[in-house]
Amino acid sequence: MKKIVFMMAGLFLLASCNNSGDKSADSKVKYSDLANDLLKGDIESIEDTPFQVDSTGKIGAMDSCCIDVTQYDANGNAVKFTSKDSKGTVKSESVFTRHENGLWTGATDTKDGKPSGSMKVTVDDKGQYTKAQTTDSTGKPDVYYTDITQNEFGQVLSWKEYDKDSVFRQEGQGKYEKSLFMGFTTKDSVGKVKSTSAARYNDKGEQIEFSNTTSTKDTTTTKVTKYTYDTHDDKGNWTQRTEWDDKGKATKITKRVYTYRKEEAKK
Repeated sequence: MKKIVFMMAGLFLLASCNNSGDKSADSKVKYSDLANDLLKGDIESIEDTPFQVDSTGKIGAMDSCCIDVTQYDANGNAVKFTSKDSKGTVKSESVFTRHENGLWTGATDTKDGKPSGSMKVTVDDKGQYTKAQTTDSTGKPDVYYTDITQNEFGQVLSWKEYDKDSVFRQEGQGKYEKSLFMGFTTKDSVGKVKSTSAARYNDKGEQIEFSNTTSTKDTTTTKVTKYTYDTHDDKGNWTQRTEWDDKGKATKITKRVYTYRKEEAKK
């Protein structure tokens, strides 16, 4: 679910104020998803469409699922995520809530038109995360998170996870360079590493490599994905990206379309 991307990219997945949009001088917004991702312009929505790749690396047919659309408020913070198939049928949807300072404070999720769960995050009077609670598709409390810390950009650095019976299950620790996500480590209840990830970027702040290592009792598996950026729009935001496996084989091409808010006519 996309809530995992936004909250757990810090909890697993917001540098400074975004200057786009019409904000009053006394705005309390400090954090912006778009600013953290180093995207330019007053973006209203982003639509990502995946395409298959043939044996020569040439773009092929569009994948049947799914086209992902993220909508942003005037402060550059995501407020809705929709995933739909090639026919336009909505497969899943998440509606996000935000604190007055811009922090991500929760999501309500649906899948195939039915409730599929939710998350709510508490923010204290200092504008800091305190606790996060998830619920299942029936609305019953599920796992929850405590000891949440964050960096100056509002991105989550660490957390501890407990099940509904308050049994400690795992903990996570993230690393950032300014607002760029550099990696994450999760450990089980006895402190054994379960997974680690690491990211690399080009000089534009675009991710060019992501590796994830998962450890079980008997095996350790590492997956490496690399990215190249084929085209950009006139604001410098990428519009086509190719994914590659660790053997140098192209595996997917993503085309991205940005909808920008129109500037008010100058008086």
